[in-house]
Amino acid sequence: MKKVSTLAPLLLASLAAILQLTSVTEARAFGGAPGGPFSNGSYFPNDGTFSAVVRGENLSGTVQFSTTAGSGGNGNGSTGISTIYYDGDSYLGNSQGSYNPQSSTMSVNFQASIQGQGEQEFVVNREDREVQPDGSSVVTQTPILNISYFDSLSLTGFADCKASNSFPNQTFKGSGEAELQFLIFNNGVIGGEVPLLDAFALPVSVTGVRLSNTAETFRSADVRPPSVNAFSITKDL
Repeated sequence: MKKVSTLAPLLLASLAAILQLTSVTEARAFGGAPGGPFSNGSYFPNDGTFSAVVRGENLSGTVQFSTTAGSGGNGNGSTGISTIYYDGDSYLGNSQGSYNPQSSTMSVNFQASIQGQGEQEFVVNREDREVQPDGSSVVTQTPILNISYFDSLSLTGFADCKASNSFPNQTFKGSGEAELQFLIFNNGVIGGEVPLLDAFALPVSVTGVRLSNTAETFRSADVRPPSVNAFSITKDL
């Protein structure tokens, strides 16, 4: 009968143990086992601080925001900041982000404004002319409308981005839209220059990167879009 050596099985068992130890050591060197946070090629944590560049026609700027852990594995964006340059003007404001590690997506929002005349108020009068028996005329001014408005320019935008993980770096890139709101004056509405609210859309692109794996707190800016309010003073319009 041929004698079977027990050396080969022992060598195979030792080799398997060495390979297993090497794999664990390598995984720890890259931040953990595959599938866990910070591992090579795996997802990043919900918490983080991000910076991104916003670009569009005659538009450029930066946003910086943090995300924190939320329900369902989504990141609920804490308040961030934004600085947008459009057509030679600087718009300052806030930004938010929402990171979903399961789908590797990032949603970015920003709101920024620049003040024009600020808060204004005036009265629109109706002019009545009455002809007298001697041929002369008497003109009376009757208040009919009270107009109050806030003159500013505002930019509100969003972008849906796809995140790419290459530990230790994480980037995101996507596209969206910004809306510019402003007031139009000199429109010749009865008795005075009643401003009208107008707006148009601007396509934008966003390219960003993770700065850290911790959330920061940002000071919230006072962003105020333009507005117009008019109400009747008399019933006779």
